[in-house]
Amino acid sequence: MVRGWDTVTSARDAARLRAWEQFVRTGVAPRGVRHSIARSWARCRELGLDPLQPQFDTLPKRELRPRLAAYRPLIELARPLMRRLVARRLPGAASGAVALLADTEGVLLAVIAGRGAQTTLAPGWRLSEDRAGTCAVALALREGRPAVVAGAEHYHEAYHDWICWAAPIRLAERRPSAVLAVAVRGTALDARIRVYLVECAAALAGVWRAWRRNLSQQVLLGPGSPWPLIAVDGDGRVLDCNPAAERELGLLREKLVGRRWEQLGFVAVQPGEGEAAPDEGQLVSLTGAGGERSFFLMQNAPLPGGAGERPGRVYALVNITRWRERFEQADYRRRLALLERLGAFVVHEARNPLAAIRVSAELAAMTPDPERRTALMQQIIASVDDLNRFLGDLLDLVRPKQAQRGPVDVGVILQRVVELFAPQAKMAGVDLRVRAVKGALPVIGNEHLLGYALGNLVRNALQATPAGGAVSVRVERRPSRGSVLIRVSDTGAGIPPGIRRHLLTAAVSTKGRYEAGLGLLLSHRVITEAHGGRVWFRTREGAGTTFYVELPLAAAPMANTDATG
Repeated sequence: MVRGWDTVTSARDAARLRAWEQFVRTGVAPRGVRHSIARSWARCRELGLDPLQPQFDTLPKRELRPRLAAYRPLIELARPLMRRLVARRLPGAASGAVALLADTEGVLLAVIAGRGAQTTLAPGWRLSEDRAGTCAVALALREGRPAVVAGAEHYHEAYHDWICWAAPIRLAERRPSAVLAVAVRGTALDARIRVYLVECAAALAGVWRAWRRNLSQQVLLGPGSPWPLIAVDGDGRVLDCNPAAERELGLLREKLVGRRWEQLGFVAVQPGEGEAAPDEGQLVSLTGAGGERSFFLMQNAPLPGGAGERPGRVYALVNITRWRERFEQADYRRRLALLERLGAFVVHEARNPLAAIRVSAELAAMTPDPERRTALMQQIIASVDDLNRFLGDLLDLVRPKQAQRGPVDVGVILQRVVELFAPQAKMAGVDLRVRAVKGALPVIGNEHLLGYALGNLVRNALQATPAGGAVSVRVERRPSRGSVLIRVSDTGAGIPPGIRRHLLTAAVSTKGRYEAGLGLLLSHRVITEAHGGRVWFRTREGAGTTFYVELPLAAAPMANTDATG
């Protein structure tokens, strides 16, 4: 196994690496591994993360922009402290340090590299445990206290030559509002840097709290602020605003002061499908005098009142109208494309039985033989039944929750699927291998829908595998989880990075512009919605793809393995 660094410099580092290697082989952390690290490793393994081949995840730009806008004041306040962190001399480090600022989901908001430091990390990277495995940022968020992860304590081998400290940033006595971290390439981190990091996080939290408390001063004393700021008293009437608020609302200060807050016209907006909810603040809209609609991320903070007065509020706004419009246009195009693909799929599948009906009807009209005419009419009836069955199956696929369910045997279904595709594999020169466990594998579901979903995975694997390659189907029982795990692997070219994120939740295809791309979308819905299961995949360009399907086993033994639901 490849070591994370060229030279192991101490017995402790060597012990960490041996412990990690044992866990990769056996799934059991040996004695001596810190409890927090061992628990994190176990969680990462349950999530299906591969310690040797990590799949790094980056937030799309359309989701990152509003997040950065919401955290902009904190980012600007943090940058001077982050520069000081990486400017220090670091004894024992192989290169300079990298300072990181992450939000409550582990998404990086800012990255500053010191002299000599090299890193691929950038704003938008997810360092949450379910994405990046065991790392200091993820532990600090989960445990709510400073955390360190050194060398082979990282779950992913790619991080083994880094040591990282992270400290939570708290606005109040609750979960962290952000995380400040420092990472060093090497096997040691000076204790003074660790103390300084915690002090920086505490100082940043204090400055951030002060900034929020003193928004009212920014309203009155900060006319150059780029953010619209509006101060409201305890009765909900506008006390003051800055020039940016005048520009955004289209009203002079004299017209705004004295109005009630609800008269300004702000309306709460729920995030759309596929749109990330803001971590801090609220999404609101405002309709102008000309009917144009603007969207804002809105934050607020208390405004202390005088003696005997109720405290007011100060509202800060960030205009995200252009981003919102781009999101809505993209969402509209996605839905339209999905509708077009579904229509093309239905037309393609319905043409064959319709053509058979037309030919049979024309022949029946021309033939004088009564027996021949009767046979043709029976063909017409059979074709109509096929078309009706197809429409019913399609309705079940697009509404899997409403399909009838009962006890079915996953092993029997998979055996039928493999037998169905065996001739196709032989003609394509692909070795189709199956390895299943003995005994029934009962689940509660719909035999036809589950057969469609699993058959689609096998069909895709065969289509992705060139002649001489192999497709393997493996089934295993997981007693500890009360489930059955199915793996469908191919030796194809892998899935392009550009479509991986939405492969299971949108109609995307790697087979050309005329493919509907609905197979995986419908299969995902069948497995998750109708059978309570999970679907995920791992892929490497040039090395193939493996799809995983986990289904909960039925609690009671099956009465009939041939039930169709």
